[in-house]
Amino acid sequence: MSADILARLRDEALRQTRSDLLIGNFLERHLAELPFETAKSIARRVGVSPMTVGRYLRRLGFDGLEPLKHALRDGGSNPAWQVKDRFERLRADAREGKLLADQIRRQIEDLDRIYELTASPSWQAAVDALVGASEVYVAAWQNVRGIGQYFATQLSYTRPRVGFVDGLNGTYGELLDGAVENRCLFLFDVRRFAAKARPLAQEARRQGITVVFVTDEYCTWAEEAADICLVVPGSRSPLWDGSATVVAVLDLLISNIIVVLGDQVSDRVARLTRLQDMFGDFEK
Repeated sequence: MSADILARLRDEALRQTRSDLLIGNFLERHLAELPFETAKSIARRVGVSPMTVGRYLRRLGFDGLEPLKHALRDGGSNPAWQVKDRFERLRADAREGKLLADQIRRQIEDLDRIYELTASPSWQAAVDALVGASEVYVAAWQNVRGIGQYFATQLSYTRPRVGFVDGLNGTYGELLDGAVENRCLFLFDVRRFAAKARPLAQEARRQGITVVFVTDEYCTWAEEAADICLVVPGSRSPLWDGSATVVAVLDLLISNIIVVLGDQVSDRVARLTRLQDMFGDFEK
């Protein structure tokens, strides 16, 4: 029964909307913990309403969460064992060269979707905001924090007044103190979303700060919290939520900004290179 439920969860007919993806991926990854969940707790964890969870479960073939729990118990196996079975299959695929080939194929498909994103009005709006702002503050948390710091550092080579904010001061005062007009908050977060992301974006907008939000298709609140949204494909790796797609998006943003700023970037890089040589942090 557990294998049958997993197959249903992966059916494309149940993955048509963003809510479908949120709920389906959560159920697939947490089958072993479902005995301790309720429809309300699942809704809270994935950011949808309990009614949306209920509708999804009915489409899955269950009149609520309890029948799904009973089906998992009656299957005679712990859902956690499905993870082991899946890893055994993945190991076999890896030995035959299928696993990495499939992962590369998916990444190529996602890159094709990114190309469409770069041609959208939102993309140009994001570039304009990052070029024209008096100051740019980058925020990211937890397992994508390092990627956010990477973007902030790369962006600082193209223009001045770029900083990474971590919120450790408890206020985000460097961004929210109102001392400078025409600020931009570049927010980067993908599922599972940080608790601070949404309130920070909302407060920044309330203060007139332009919010550019790079996120994935699992986010249900992006458009209400940000001025400009760049939504990238969610990770579809069978092993891990990788970052290849979002890093590609950030690199393309930097490239586009360099083209727009032109000689200003060359002058800035030359100035920073001279300072690097002065302080001796890089090999010559």
